[in-house]
Amino acid sequence: MLKRGGAITSEPFSRLPARRGAVLRVIIREYVDKATPIGSEHLARAQVLGVSSATIRNEMAALEDEGYITHPHTSAGRIPSDKGYRYFVEALMESDRLPPQTQERVRSRILELEGELDDWAEAATSLIAELAGVLALVTSPRSRAARMKHIELVSLQDFLVLMVLVLQEARVKQQFLHLEEAITQEELSTIATHLNTAFAGSTAHEIGQQALALAPLEERVTRTATKLMEAEDASAAEVAQLGGLRALLSQPEFASNQRTLGLMELVEDRRLLGSMVSSVAGEADVRVFIGSENPVEAMREYSLILAPYGIPGQLRGTLAVLGPTRMRYPRAIASLQYLSSLMSEVLTEHYG
Repeated sequence: MLKRGGAITSEPFSRLPARRGAVLRVIIREYVDKATPIGSEHLARAQVLGVSSATIRNEMAALEDEGYITHPHTSAGRIPSDKGYRYFVEALMESDRLPPQTQERVRSRILELEGELDDWAEAATSLIAELAGVLALVTSPRSRAARMKHIELVSLQDFLVLMVLVLQEARVKQQFLHLEEAITQEELSTIATHLNTAFAGSTAHEIGQQALALAPLEERVTRTATKLMEAEDASAAEVAQLGGLRALLSQPEFASNQRTLGLMELVEDRRLLGSMVSSVAGEADVRVFIGSENPVEAMREYSLILAPYGIPGQLRGTLAVLGPTRMRYPRAIASLQYLSSLMSEVLTEHYG
C-alpha cells in the first residue's frame, strides 16, 4: 500500500473522467522521458490517445484549470504539477516489479555480506541508486532505545575486568572495571550469566525499573551497563548513507548552478538528512511526498519516497529516494519495496 505524504484529509479522492486521466498519464509519461513541456500537437502526432487534436486541447485546458498541469512562461507546452503527479501515483500508475534476474542479482549482493549492519545499508544505498536512477538515502537499522543482548565479563588481571556490553543492534560497548579485591573468571562468568538472564532484551529504563536483589559487583556492572546504554540513546541521531548523487546532478533540473547548490547544501549534513528522513518515515508501507507535500521546506522542490525496513519492535531503518518531481515513480517504488522486504528478511534471520 502507498501512503500519501503531506497533510492527509478525510476528503474522498476525486477521480478524473477516464479520457482526461488518460491524457494526464501520457503527459506525465512523455514529460518524465523528455524533460520538456508537452504540447497538444505532440500528443496528437504520437497517436497514443486515438482522439482528435481538438479533443486533446480541450482535455488539457480542463486539466490546467483543475490544477493538474501547469503552463511554463517560456513554452507553449504543459508540465505536470505536484497535484498532477499525486493523481498519477494515486490513480493512474501501473505497478512495477523488478525483473527476476534483477531481483536475484540484488539478493546475491546483499546475502554475500557478513552481517554488519552498516555494510548492508551501504550496499542497499548503491543498489537503490542504480535501480531508481536518483539519489538514494539509507539509514542503518537501530532500535528506538538500545536493548541489551548480553554482557561478558573478562578477567584481565587480578583487579582489572573488561566488561563487554553487546546491544541487540550488533553494537558493542566496552568498559574497564577496577576492583578492590581479586575475583576469578569463573565467578565473573556466573555474574554475567545471572545478569543476562535478568536483563537480556531490556532497555536502560526497563533495567532501572526492576527491583532485583543484586550483589555489590552485580549492581556495579548493571549501573555501568545502563550508563553506556543511556549514552548510546543520547547519541542516536541517524546518519543517512548516500548514493547516486552524480546521476541525480546529471538530470536537466540541475542545469542551474543555483539549483545544484541548493541540493548540495541539502545533502551536505548527512546526520540532519538522516533525522529528517526518519522523522517522516511511517511504521509500515511506502510513503510518497511530492514537492510541496514535503514537511521539510528544503525538500519542497523534490519528491521523496520512503520505505521502512527491519524487525518489528526491535530494529528499524529507512530506505529512501530523493529526486526531481519528474521521477520514474513506478520504478523507484518497486526498488524500495523489494529492498525493504529483502533487508527485513536478512535482519530477521541474523538478529530476530
